[in-house]
Amino acid sequence: MENRIIAILPNSRLKDKLVAVQERLGVYFPIYQMQTEDAVQLAKEKVSNGAKVIISRGMTANYLRTNLDVPVVEIKYDFFHFAYALRKALSITNEVAIIGFIDAYRLAKRAVEFVQGEGEKVHVVILPDGSQIEDNINSLSEIGIKTFVGGNLVVSTAKRKGYNCVLVEADERVVEEAIINAQYELRIHIEQEEKVELIQSIISSTSNGIFALNRNWDIVAANPIALKYLQIKGTRQYGEAIRELFKDSQIIQTIETGEHVTGDLITLGDYEIVMNSSPIVVEKELRGAVIMMQETSHIKDLDFKIRKKQMYKGHVARKTFDDIIGESSAIKLCKKKAIQYAKVDSTILIQGSTGTGKEIFAQSIHNASLRASKPFVAINCAALPPSLLESELFGYVKGAFSGANSEGKAGIFEIAHTGTIFLDEISEASLDVQARLLRVIQEKEITRIGDDKVIPVDVRILTATNRDLLQEISNKKFREDLFYRLSVLELKLPALSERKDDIPVLAKHIAKEISSRMCLKKVHVTSDAIKVLESIPLEGNVRQLSNIIERALVISNFTVVDEDCVIEAVGLNRNNQNVQECKIENIFENATLEDMERILIKRALEDSKGNRQAAADKLGISLSTLWRRLKEMGMTMSN
Repeated sequence: MENRIIAILPNSRLKDKLVAVQERLGVYFPIYQMQTEDAVQLAKEKVSNGAKVIISRGMTANYLRTNLDVPVVEIKYDFFHFAYALRKALSITNEVAIIGFIDAYRLAKRAVEFVQGEGEKVHVVILPDGSQIEDNINSLSEIGIKTFVGGNLVVSTAKRKGYNCVLVEADERVVEEAIINAQYELRIHIEQEEKVELIQSIISSTSNGIFALNRNWDIVAANPIALKYLQIKGTRQYGEAIRELFKDSQIIQTIETGEHVTGDLITLGDYEIVMNSSPIVVEKELRGAVIMMQETSHIKDLDFKIRKKQMYKGHVARKTFDDIIGESSAIKLCKKKAIQYAKVDSTILIQGSTGTGKEIFAQSIHNASLRASKPFVAINCAALPPSLLESELFGYVKGAFSGANSEGKAGIFEIAHTGTIFLDEISEASLDVQARLLRVIQEKEITRIGDDKVIPVDVRILTATNRDLLQEISNKKFREDLFYRLSVLELKLPALSERKDDIPVLAKHIAKEISSRMCLKKVHVTSDAIKVLESIPLEGNVRQLSNIIERALVISNFTVVDEDCVIEAVGLNRNNQNVQECKIENIFENATLEDMERILIKRALEDSKGNRQAAADKLGISLSTLWRRLKEMGMTMSN
């Protein structure tokens, strides 16, 4: 276990707590203090040396989870940690900001409801990622906030800028829970590895046909391919006929003695078959054998397909036309045309405003085409400078330029060979890149940068733009000859303003998708909220609509998205809007975490009139956790 579980923590205080818990539990594994990118580099090294589970916290845990394929167990704060830190911050100034990620949002909001007193104000800021911490602190400081509450990155940033800061700290209880969870994850991982090894062993010894025999040589189960190889029509064949068929085969040893047989080569009619057999043992008694059959030619084909799949791993189109939501005549007509275009191999220019779904259409066209099983490779031409874009498109050889990969690199045209390449924002490609693209389309071959060798390529090219390319041609920013090569077929996507009938179904679909992604129950979007969405300009189209819906979901606390939620999400003003401020006596002054927990639990039980489930929901904890807290504190439900 010492090498298979490691901890990478962002600060020394949390590290000290973990060491203390290790001593108490007698569970030891390496602990490292490191943050974000440095933590990822260290973790990759440790994983390559056998680490299977990582314990971490906050943004560092997010970085590790994003960049690694092993389980990352997070030391999670709970409601009481937020409440304690917030009360401490409010003792410094009466207006503070708590900054954290979406998973902490509900806990932070509940802590504010309990802790915020009269004359005090707390701002809760949600971060999509750690890159926006400093920007948020700067913005909040401009409106007079000088005290910040959050994790290690928030606190270190605020401290560096000279502001007051309070760290939300975990106690030993949640550290212990993280260790227990890590041990559980490790057990699961070991079990999965064993199953994978078992499945891999079966795959390596099976073929296209499989059948089972009992000790009387009766076929008790067989798939159609096995029956084809055996040249029998029924699903059951008895005794001596089957034994006679395999009289010269080694699988007789499996039936009679339980011996495993691998790689037995036999000819059955016109088929040259490789056979493997394994005994069927039930309660230590030999009951028969499973025989796996595969043509020798299929083994060669399978090897080729596996190598090809590994080469194209990650370059797949995941969207289909079923993912394009809408019943308006505009979107139906567009889908119908795209489905028709998918049947041929011509280039397609997809035009549409930002957020209309150009890449979804491109992926759907690929998946409906004859190239669906081949790679789909997409690149945004606006995301890379011209020199880098050229090397990404066409590849380069060893030593082609400074900083080049020492082994050279294949371009995306090579990677997409036999498949589809999608060039998004094609209008942003430089004239030099455009000239090379034109040659690729005309000659169906590429040359890597720094090389003189010609490589044939077979790709279908889809492009997209939100600009008027004819106007770009007039402005000498786009080649006219390339335009006509790329626009053999044209697909113009309707803006959301042209398909407003789709806004209700889109809004509900987006809300359902976001709720599902966050593992929450389905959130209802009211008809009044839909009316607001239909009345506002959505220049960003479906992407902007999705942004508004997600913001409204957070504002609603993932309950019901109504008219007010949408108005606030859009940034509109409503007159006479009443804001209910939660007031609480100044009873938390100088309270310990345990005191605060006792007070907050008692208040929640009083507010819910003794209803344990309602009190647990109000505190943001499970019923079992509430019961355990009461027991630990010597409290009863009547306290």
